[in-house]
Amino acid sequence: MICADCSTEFAADALSCPGCRRLTHSAELEDLARRAQAAWRVGKFADERALWAESLALLPEDTVQHQRIAARIAEIDGQRAASTGTGESWWRGKAGMGIGPLLLLLLTKGKFLLLGLTKMGTLLTMLASLGVYWAIYGWAFALGLVISIYIHEMGHVAAIRGYGFPAGAPMFIPGFGAFIQMRGVALPPIPDSRIGLAGPLYGLGAALASLGLFYATGRPIWAVIAHFGAMINMFNLIPIWQLDGSRGLRSLTRTQRGMVLAAAGGLWAVLGIPMLGLVALGCAYRMFTKDWEDEPDQQGLMQFLGIMVALALVFVLSAGGAAVTQG
Repeated sequence: MICADCSTEFAADALSCPGCRRLTHSAELEDLARRAQAAWRVGKFADERALWAESLALLPEDTVQHQRIAARIAEIDGQRAASTGTGESWWRGKAGMGIGPLLLLLLTKGKFLLLGLTKMGTLLTMLASLGVYWAIYGWAFALGLVISIYIHEMGHVAAIRGYGFPAGAPMFIPGFGAFIQMRGVALPPIPDSRIGLAGPLYGLGAALASLGLFYATGRPIWAVIAHFGAMINMFNLIPIWQLDGSRGLRSLTRTQRGMVLAAAGGLWAVLGIPMLGLVALGCAYRMFTKDWEDEPDQQGLMQFLGIMVALALVFVLSAGGAAVTQG
């Protein structure tokens, strides 16, 4: 073969020109890199690894590109190794973002629900929170609140492990809620958005289950749990600081953020729910932070809007029963 840049002759199976070091498979490498970046963007890290591995075979080992790609493959392998033994293989793809909450609440994923309770730290901090809420609100509401928070946090765990990353079990802070530890992983916008919205999505499932129990039994305590669950999950949708809504908004374009702003503002005007006003204010702020994406994320937009609208409806539908209990 003859190099197009320097006219040096070289073997047909050479990976680069010996004269100017021009890569023989540059066009193919560019296509592989583009596809690997697209897989990374949506969180398909196994596909990304396969594409980078294919690229390595087309690169000389002494090139900077080879070293960088090898380092990225090692990083992916390290993350996958860290997630081994977490139970991911049991429910990977089964506790999906769409049907996971309802399946959880129908107890068809009992093994998944028990996952966090096998950790002593989760169990002890959960009991401590239960004691605090029990002393303030009574045992029935305290138990419903703690379980609702737990389901919310397990939504994050499901999404994190669904992407193949390790995630600790929920840890409760009495009086303040709970949190999930995700150790040292830098996420692309779309997976980060899905993980952020998974909490409110599962929280919505818990609120819907409580609302259903209220209609089935007529007991106002279930309406109170549904009402408060909808409120705290709407609070989490405020797109500021470390709240879930901040991560949920990360994958959206500026125009899409404007759509969330308009929807939150419209719902606030119609329903008068203060949390929706705060979501709208947070969206207005994020319209000017210049951290928006250039490529639209339609699925992320629909998830954010769908969760917000559904939580608002649960809040309104449970208000009557909650008012009876308060009275």
